[in-house]
Amino acid sequence: MEKYSITSVSNNKLQYETSKKTVFEENYCKISFDKGQRLLRKTLANHFKPKYWNLITDIGFYFCPAKDCPVNYFNNEHDVYLGKEDVLTTVMHKMEIGGVNRPACYCKNVLESTVLDELLVKKCCESLIDIQNFTEANTGKDCSITNPTGRCCGKQIREILKWTQDKRMEIEPPLMEEAMSCCNKIEDVTNYSYPD
Repeated sequence: MEKYSITSVSNNKLQYETSKKTVFEENYCKISFDKGQRLLRKTLANHFKPKYWNLITDIGFYFCPAKDCPVNYFNNEHDVYLGKEDVLTTVMHKMEIGGVNRPACYCKNVLESTVLDELLVKKCCESLIDIQNFTEANTGKDCSITNPTGRCCGKQIREILKWTQDKRMEIEPPLMEEAMSCCNKIEDVTNYSYPD
């Protein structure tokens, strides 16, 4: 593993450790070496802090998709890097599933906790269509503006759905065993015969 670092526009040192092979291309993040996604100016204007709007020109920026990389947006040609302290929006792609206040759908302002509540607590959702109907997540049309990646949240909503289905498989068997144990104890009590 090698450690790489750069300085953000707010003069913060952004560090990342990776074993990936070094790539020096315009569309690859300089410290995670993940291929970035080019963004529209309107996306950047919605997510950059106002004091960095002057950076939004025709030079273009990329979004770094590496979950644990501290770089959100970059332009290697001009050595411009923005981390989480340089943007207005919490980026769901930089957080683990189950994180506090993790966004799920930016267009409809749906938090992941709302989706998880429908899936795990209320158990009213089993599919992407159910999630769309109950939470309105993944039904917006302004992804290129509202989502910090400039993309639709559909892939992430499906990841949340799969994650919860996997969690159910971990959680439900032990809960079922405990419930059956409690039921058996109740049955034992009801079959108890009292002495005369």
